[in-house]
Amino acid sequence: MPANDGTRGGGHSTTTIARPKDASGSRTRPVQRTRDDTIFADLTRPIPAEKQLVQGRGKRLVIWLGAVVVVLSVVAAFFVFPVQAWLRQQDEIDRKQEVADALEAENADMTREIDRLNTPEGIEEAAREVIGYVKRGEIRLTVLPGAQAPTTLPSGWPYDAMAQVVAVRAADAAQP
Repeated sequence: MPANDGTRGGGHSTTTIARPKDASGSRTRPVQRTRDDTIFADLTRPIPAEKQLVQGRGKRLVIWLGAVVVVLSVVAAFFVFPVQAWLRQQDEIDRKQEVADALEAENADMTREIDRLNTPEGIEEAAREVIGYVKRGEIRLTVLPGAQAPTTLPSGWPYDAMAQVVAVRAADAAQP
């Protein structure tokens, strides 16, 4: 039999503080809880028809549809429209970045051309092309383009295909 001195049956002491004696004599007694069951009962019990705010399925359906429309409007206002605006801005940024990259490439080409024209060979080449510069002992010849010969070919099988080829090449040559 265990002693009432704070030791267990094996003689192992767990505490030196004596426990107070219960007035009723029992160590465990049920705790009396006061619980209001009406809080949850109102949520689970059907509401009588005369106490319902909205009576009839049609009116309830309209209210539910209205609530869904409000929720979808809120979702659209806070998610869909900002995401669409963000995507449009990203597309605009991408287009502007492409333009900026093209301008940077053109700028790099111009810088290379300037560097080339700052050399003696570049200056000489520019003088020859732009103002027709020639060195001593060189002869300047101007070659004029030849007159365009008429290209009238007879009609018929091989000549129709040749006429088309000549027309395409003439159009390509006319473009600068």
